[in-house]
Amino acid sequence: MGTVEKRGKNSWRVGTQIKVGGQWQWVRIPLRMDPDLPEDAQEREAKRELQRLEARLSGRPSDIPTLREWSEIWLSKYLNLDASPVTVANYRYLLSSRILPQLGDLPLTDLTPARLTDWLYNLRQEPRKSTRLQDDQLKRPRRKGEQLITDAQAAKPLSAKTAQNYLGCVKTMLSAAVRVGLLEYNPADRVQGPKRRKKKKATLPEPEVIALLQLIITEAETPLKLAVLLAMLCSLRLGEVGALKYSAIDWSAGTITVDRALKYTPADGAFIAETKTDAGDRVITLPPSMIRILHDAMWDDVMEAQDDPEKWRGDFWIVHSRHGARVNKDTPSKWFRTFADAHGYQGLTFHGLRHVHASVLLQHHVDLQSVSVRMGHSDPSVTLRAYADAMPARDQEAAATMDRLLLATGSVVPAEPATDPEAPPAAGPAGQQLPG
Repeated sequence: MGTVEKRGKNSWRVGTQIKVGGQWQWVRIPLRMDPDLPEDAQEREAKRELQRLEARLSGRPSDIPTLREWSEIWLSKYLNLDASPVTVANYRYLLSSRILPQLGDLPLTDLTPARLTDWLYNLRQEPRKSTRLQDDQLKRPRRKGEQLITDAQAAKPLSAKTAQNYLGCVKTMLSAAVRVGLLEYNPADRVQGPKRRKKKKATLPEPEVIALLQLIITEAETPLKLAVLLAMLCSLRLGEVGALKYSAIDWSAGTITVDRALKYTPADGAFIAETKTDAGDRVITLPPSMIRILHDAMWDDVMEAQDDPEKWRGDFWIVHSRHGARVNKDTPSKWFRTFADAHGYQGLTFHGLRHVHASVLLQHHVDLQSVSVRMGHSDPSVTLRAYADAMPARDQEAAATMDRLLLATGSVVPAEPATDPEAPPAAGPAGQQLPG
């Protein structure tokens, strides 16, 4: 018969007897509980630990699954109910890559905050991996000189962002174990994740935005031109661009409906599915000039369809490959990266065009709610956190407002417009000329 004893604050001890050499002897284990757990929850956890101790000593299998066993239950029974195939595929990669090889054989109850902290520390010392397919898995040979991962990249340890992704996967999985009663608390919540520096969103000064638009309109082929304009002028994501057909345009209202996205997983290939979030379903007002560009492009497609009707059937994809076929998901991004680098916009990505869109609108004082809706964000606070540094004009207005209050006292002389930013002020207190 086992015992459960409370020894002190957050301290317990469980014990049971085993027969050794014809005599019964006690086996006791001290337990230190999480101080955030109430006492009744600590007692339940102690009783569970007693059951596991008795199972180990008697050779009976434990009813607590290992992390590997729970991961399959979680992926198939809980996560699949709400998550998209892309999310499930991402979690499967994180699990198979660095989580299950190191933690998979441990029972859930052995995943203490201390053990997970050690795992995360060791994880950050590991070299990077490539997520791209190996050569023997490719349908066609890799281009000459193309590497899975460069030596310089492989030599770097995991970034803070990647380590956060792994920890986030473990947290989410163990939260489900708490909900179904396998754990009293989530030990991953007690693990301090790595800090990461927030990178500034890619943006461009307005003259450079205009120059880029001119280059795209005059030099890019029609599919790339439409893809870039939809991202820069309408804030569409890459997958949303790939899923658009001309039927999504309301020509009389001047709007375009975004409610689908082109996605890809290694298991499923390319497929059309729902947008990233509920807020991703949105109706966006098109710039009038963009409507004309789309109309002309559609008319060209209609004319080509009449010349070759077997290759153009039904509704047309707005961004398409030759003969109207749907583009691969990453094709517009690759197109644009090559085009941008060739024209002096190194480092600007296709996704960065969305950031350019938001920055321009905020600098022109378009209200935050409207920008958030166009971006497909679930809440304006998401937009504000991402683009707070894109509103310098607003900050200057704030300074000017405070300056008006200061001048209203009548005790301060208005500042002269600055000519040299490093020059000292020309006047001292109460307008007196500074000496020297």
